[in-house]
Amino acid sequence: MKSNTNLIGAVCAVSIGWLGCLSPAPAVGQENIQQQFNAAIQAIEEDRLRSARGTLESLLAEHPNLHRVRLELARVDYLSYDYDEAERLAQQVLDDPNTPPSVQTTVLAFLAQIRADQQLMTKQHSVTPSFYIGTLFDTNVNFGPSKDIIDIGGTPLTITPDSRENDDWAIVINPTIAHTYNPGKRFAAGEKTGIFVWQSQANAYYRRYSSEDEFNFGVLTLRTGPDWIVPGHWQAGIGLQGDQILLDDRSLAWFTTINPNITWQLSQDTALTLDTFLTQRHYWRDQDSGRDGWYKSAALSVDHFLYDNKVTINGGIGYADFNADDNQYSYKGPEVFAGVGAEAWQGGSVYASARYKKYDFKGNQPVFGIPRDDDEYRLTVGFQHDFSTGMLRNWSLLGNWTYTDNQSDDVPIFEYDRHELNLGLSRSF
Repeated sequence: MKSNTNLIGAVCAVSIGWLGCLSPAPAVGQENIQQQFNAAIQAIEEDRLRSARGTLESLLAEHPNLHRVRLELARVDYLSYDYDEAERLAQQVLDDPNTPPSVQTTVLAFLAQIRADQQLMTKQHSVTPSFYIGTLFDTNVNFGPSKDIIDIGGTPLTITPDSRENDDWAIVINPTIAHTYNPGKRFAAGEKTGIFVWQSQANAYYRRYSSEDEFNFGVLTLRTGPDWIVPGHWQAGIGLQGDQILLDDRSLAWFTTINPNITWQLSQDTALTLDTFLTQRHYWRDQDSGRDGWYKSAALSVDHFLYDNKVTINGGIGYADFNADDNQYSYKGPEVFAGVGAEAWQGGSVYASARYKKYDFKGNQPVFGIPRDDDEYRLTVGFQHDFSTGMLRNWSLLGNWTYTDNQSDDVPIFEYDRHELNLGLSRSF
């Protein structure tokens, strides 16, 4: 969009002095028109498009042969995603036999850009399938007793493994299909114009162990919801998500989640995101009925780009509260997290992230008669390489190592650690 704005700037540059009706107007009238025109240009540069449109439309109503004004109004309409009106105005300038040839050439290029973007914007349906297949080595398949598993299929889930610590290899597959529906709806957001879209996704995550079959698990996810986007300023959405969770190839639980979220673009290189979740957890097995309950969480994070987007740093804080039917499974607590990513070679990047989360359990544990108080530390280091040639062209090689250390001050049997090594291939189609 920045280059397209420069394209219109080029139109204005070659048309300086070409002001149509200014010549027959009185000098005082010329000065007033120029002041209004300069004010409109300043408003465009400050991204106050609504104010600029009002000034330019008033000028054009009084002086309909001022094509420079008409071109700037076309720029405002283009930046506001009103491509039909931008095309009409630019075409009107092009059709005028008095338009200089140098201006006609640039206007033709601008019209081509308008029509290309219009075609993209009016494409109502966009479908993006992707696929991941890989292998995993897990040093603690059981992942400690009665502990939450985080970020499997994008949603926290809870299983009840035993107290053994077995290592095993696993095969992991993760097909995904994403769909965006663009009804062509616009909305006013102060001085700017926003876009409304509806985004949906279906995702299937499955991990099958080589020996520890009873801990095979998967997550089938369906997500849908609206998004309101003001490019370069903010984006807000409400996601409705359902997760069917499988353990030992049998149904374990169903999670229903609503996820309001908003991202503010604080600057060209910095974004602030607020993510909130409200999840109703329902377990199918009678022995897990005490785990049914409501999970609530919120997280505030900042992303910042450095060195022309070659380096990304992020960090944030969050808080979670899970109220289960049986208080021994209920907990609350804060979390802090941080990460960094960077382009490391041609087509390749590396990243690292760290997180601390507090689990303050509300009810007493059976046998011990006291509540748990856990501290979880997690560190992840990984890489991605995108192939541009050869048999693996358009595929990406992904690898990471995750270390989890769970410490329990009051109930030592809940202390454990875990290493996970992942390596796989991914592609979007």
